[in-house]
Amino acid sequence: MSERINIGRTIARERRRVGVTQEGLAAHLGVSKAAVSKWELGQSLPDVSLLPRIAAYFSLTLDELFDWRDELSEAESAALYAEVYALGEQDPVAAHERLRELAAEHYSDANLLLMFASLLTVWAAGTSEPPAPSPEQDGAAGVLPDVGALADEALALLDRALEIATDPAILLLAQQQKATTLFQIGRHEEAAALLEPLVRRQDAGAPTMLLASAYHKLGRDDEALDLLQTERLRAANLVLSSLTQEMGLQDDAGFAQAAGSAAKTVFDALDMGAMNPFFSVTMALEVAEALRRAGEKDGALAALAQTVDAAGHAFESASVPASPLWDRVAGRFDPAQSGAAWAEHKARQADGMQRALRQELAERVASPEWRELAGDDPRYREIVAAAERLRAEEALK
Repeated sequence: MSERINIGRTIARERRRVGVTQEGLAAHLGVSKAAVSKWELGQSLPDVSLLPRIAAYFSLTLDELFDWRDELSEAESAALYAEVYALGEQDPVAAHERLRELAAEHYSDANLLLMFASLLTVWAAGTSEPPAPSPEQDGAAGVLPDVGALADEALALLDRALEIATDPAILLLAQQQKATTLFQIGRHEEAAALLEPLVRRQDAGAPTMLLASAYHKLGRDDEALDLLQTERLRAANLVLSSLTQEMGLQDDAGFAQAAGSAAKTVFDALDMGAMNPFFSVTMALEVAEALRRAGEKDGALAALAQTVDAAGHAFESASVPASPLWDRVAGRFDPAQSGAAWAEHKARQADGMQRALRQELAERVASPEWRELAGDDPRYREIVAAAERLRAEEALK
């Protein structure tokens, strides 16, 4: 846990709130404008004799002025998240109460609040919603709030994170998570308004390359390499995600085949299996469904067979990337970097995701829509049998 005192940030925030300039505040306190600027930039601290006057000027207590906060380490935050997640699988009400308790206790830790807001959003969506209490449980234990209440709690934590965060990466993640929550509860216009300023900006490619070159000239090659691989990963994920999403929007067999081929080429060439073990299954199924809707039986069955095959091998490459293309960012995909509790949580989560994926795929393969297209085709019967074998394997674990 690290401890921080943020007098400069508090002064800057309160000065903007009341609408006074650095020069105006400096004149009131009898110091130079440069001194106020240095305080706000964290380059120096006000003289102790000025602290009561600064606090009084902004109607703050000294504690509020100091803005003292304790921030958990990455491993500590991960362990608390894993604790609440695991508890939720057994007792949703207790998990919710524990989440609230921890959020209140660490109300100045933007990263932890962001993680808990994400979990609340997942619970609200029902994608990882803990099981309802059993009839044997004491009725006094209560029940989880409804979807709207869980989403409102998530939004409140996100607003708090946006208020206190100073790390640009945390601020961006909080904005994205807030948009996700808004979208999920049907507030699409608000989600779009929040996302548009993040998306409609100039291409970052040119400044990224220039910054990497500047780092190299300064002898900071490690930073240059980290930057290049980080941006390459971001760009690759955008390419793959955009192809998948556009496939659904286009709903065109020709586009689906072209997009599927392009995505596979990018995915394989950049050796991304370790970083996104689900993608091959997702893309193959999208292609199969597009071809099914178009009535192209042969192509649809071929893509469906590829989907089931990919589901059987999806997690074989789910590990820390070994490719030299990603050696600078590989550590981000190693959950052990955030402690043993987080690594155990991610392992359980991966097992659960694999189980759910194979279950849902078996159900989809045997759906009325596919039976209508394929009928008694032996290729289809073989695909159904393969999907059922995968589901049975999970049931035996």
